[in-house]
Amino acid sequence: MAGGKLSPRQKMINMMYLVLTALLALNVSAEILEAFASLRLSLKTSAVSFADKNADTKKAIEAKVEEELGQGNKKNENLIAWVREIEAKTNETVGEIEKVITELEKIGEKDPATGEIISKSETERNFQYWMIGPGGDETSNGGKGGGEATKLKDKLNGYITWANSFIASKDSSKQVQQEFHWDAICVEPKDDKNIPESSENKHHTWEYFTFHGKPVIADLAMMEKFKMDVQEVHSELLTYVKTKLGAVTFKIDSLIAMDAPVSRVVAAGMKFETKLFVAMSSKDIKPKFEGSGISVDPGGNSATMTFTAPGGFAKGQTEKEATYTATIKVPKADGSIEELPVKGKYTVRKPEVVITSASVQNLYYNCGNTINVDVPALGDLYNPKFTASSATVLPNATDKRKVTIVPTGRECILGVSSLTNGQNIKIDDVKYTVIKPPKPNINLLVNGKEYNGATPIPSKSSCKLVIEPNSDFKAALPKDARYVVNSVDLLSQRSLGAPTKVASFSGNGKDATAGIPLDLGGYLKGDAPGTKIYFKLDKVYRVNFQNAKVEEQFTDRDLYIGAVIK
Repeated sequence: MAGGKLSPRQKMINMMYLVLTALLALNVSAEILEAFASLRLSLKTSAVSFADKNADTKKAIEAKVEEELGQGNKKNENLIAWVREIEAKTNETVGEIEKVITELEKIGEKDPATGEIISKSETERNFQYWMIGPGGDETSNGGKGGGEATKLKDKLNGYITWANSFIASKDSSKQVQQEFHWDAICVEPKDDKNIPESSENKHHTWEYFTFHGKPVIADLAMMEKFKMDVQEVHSELLTYVKTKLGAVTFKIDSLIAMDAPVSRVVAAGMKFETKLFVAMSSKDIKPKFEGSGISVDPGGNSATMTFTAPGGFAKGQTEKEATYTATIKVPKADGSIEELPVKGKYTVRKPEVVITSASVQNLYYNCGNTINVDVPALGDLYNPKFTASSATVLPNATDKRKVTIVPTGRECILGVSSLTNGQNIKIDDVKYTVIKPPKPNINLLVNGKEYNGATPIPSKSSCKLVIEPNSDFKAALPKDARYVVNSVDLLSQRSLGAPTKVASFSGNGKDATAGIPLDLGGYLKGDAPGTKIYFKLDKVYRVNFQNAKVEEQFTDRDLYIGAVIK
């Protein structure tokens, strides 16, 4: 998707998009499509906010240079041309993305009144737009297709190439060029370290990998993400220009305490980090930094402030505001100390729980339901602790994200917490409906063929009783879909009397899903053709993953299988 150095916010956005794309591959549901629509709106709002922030930075740089020019100082006059070059190239790139968005909105049949995308799930015309184009197909151009995908990739990666060239042309310092350097936004799967070598996607082109089989609403969300990628680079380019203002930004008698957070949005339990520094510094002036989690950087003129973002969210709350304070004490030339206060705000975001399992919505009663519970926002700091109502929770010995739930009630609430950075942070409660496993089928095989219940059978037939589990249940929980029968009685209804037992077949130690042999042999040699016989099952038990027997609730009638001998 995107390379280069990313802020924690961008990494979180990328993770959200990947999770939604993975869910989309499993199930193109209305909920997933709406999630993409919601993600698109959020990214669009963020992109606008980011662009406004960059516009303010541009105006501030130009205003400062104009102020210097008014004082007869032309040292930084060239920075105005730099800023305008950055703006022109950025606006051109964002403009190209906006053109693509307009075309995608046509494909998605945007409602002109509400702005809603009506055909969110449209895939065919979307794929045609990206990969086919006029006179092409998805295999042309070395698998890149003949559509708009390659053009977009060239525009996005071209912007990155230009940005790196811009820095190189303005600054010969290798350290600066390394600090202000960006990798391509569109990375070929064969070069993408996030795609495993064993993945079948490794041999695909970026165009096919990115746009094959996706609905138009997903690509509309991706376009907003690409705008965020461009604005991220835009912001860093402006930051580089600001550094060129140098010491003339402030007078030496105007000391200002500054802080620069890595991100203003932090997941609960993760570390909040901000840099503290004085806008005007000197090798002869060593400021003193005071506050929680302070560590002074090499050189002593700046410090890093790090502390754990608090948890504790109210019901229904997903974000909350938190504050931090620090003090920077700076010795002045007259021997006095000037105290510079630092106050800041940031947003603590409740981490999202991502659950995967064979049956996400429901749990099976008295079965070993194994699920994978992850909180991507916490990364390697995720150290889960699980609780559950009306259920037994069994942690996995090798994978901390996996947990087995054995429900004993009609409803189960799984509590997810994480012991992160010394705090036990409550993340979320996940509510499940508990359902009973579906009943298995009771089948009779006569001489290797399933008995139809109507055709007479030979009196010396080789029969077999088979308990067949529900296919979906077996696929989801194979260790819970095993069945046994204590015994099977053979009954014969001679003349007009009641059926009498003539033989019994033991099921002890036998797997009823594989079949229990019922060889009639000579048990019916005295019975005339047309005699009714019955196979009566004692009881049917399901064996769960812990090898415990759970009786299946069949009626007496269900436990009789009738036939007629010939």
